[in-house]
Amino acid sequence: MSSKARKKKPKTKKVTFKDKNWYSVVTSKSFNFKPIGEVIGVEDTLIGRTIETLLYDFTGKYSDISLKLKFQIIDINEEAKNCNSIFIGHQYTNDFIRSLIGRGSTKIQTILNLTTKDKFIFRVTMLCTTIKRALSSQQILIRKIMSEILREFAKSLNHEKFIAGMIYGEFQNQIMRVAKTIYPLSNSVIIKSKLLSVPEGGKDKEVPDDKFEIVEFEVKRSRKSEIKRSERINVKKLTQNKPKTPPSEGVKEVKIEESEEDKEV
Repeated sequence: MSSKARKKKPKTKKVTFKDKNWYSVVTSKSFNFKPIGEVIGVEDTLIGRTIETLLYDFTGKYSDISLKLKFQIIDINEEAKNCNSIFIGHQYTNDFIRSLIGRGSTKIQTILNLTTKDKFIFRVTMLCTTIKRALSSQQILIRKIMSEILREFAKSLNHEKFIAGMIYGEFQNQIMRVAKTIYPLSNSVIIKSKLLSVPEGGKDKEVPDDKFEIVEFEVKRSRKSEIKRSERINVKKLTQNKPKTPPSEGVKEVKIEESEEDKEV
């Protein structure tokens, strides 16, 4: 068969720089539709593109410069040259994570898949570090506290407020408040999150406020997990300016009991 008899493939038109346009990327409603940057491209190729920004751009606080927020473009307004995006996760920089772990301390980490009240599924990586080396029984109890508090918040909050609790430190503060009674902690941070699933028709419907319920835990400790008076003095105090929720507003209590296997560790 000669080469002339072969069917020639139709030539595809190459996209040149003149065919591309600049689009402004806008965040979702829970982030007050804040513009986070501009992208260039053709309309069909922009959907699904991921953009990173810093929490510092939203708060203006230098302490938030290590936290990266990730957004994904979901639709395009061709007339206004805008791209709407959705929050798909956050992550601290590697330098910041390494700075949390000091010499002689213990790293306690857990990874959880959490489903919010409105059926959004997030994968959350939580990290706690102790002042000195902790026993295995103490690590088990602290890991249980981390898991139960995050699950309690996830099942009672919509995804907008759950995101605010992760990135603004409310969940971390409440975990440290309970876990430091087991062993003194130096840090408690949600170092990474990722949006795994969005329900059909799921989108931001409200702007979250800064009020969270206080979750109380009644933890039964073994003799190994009791802390000494000298170690209690070294516990870092939480610096919170938010007013405390009065007991009359409904305080949730969750009991965690240590199993026989944990006591033997």
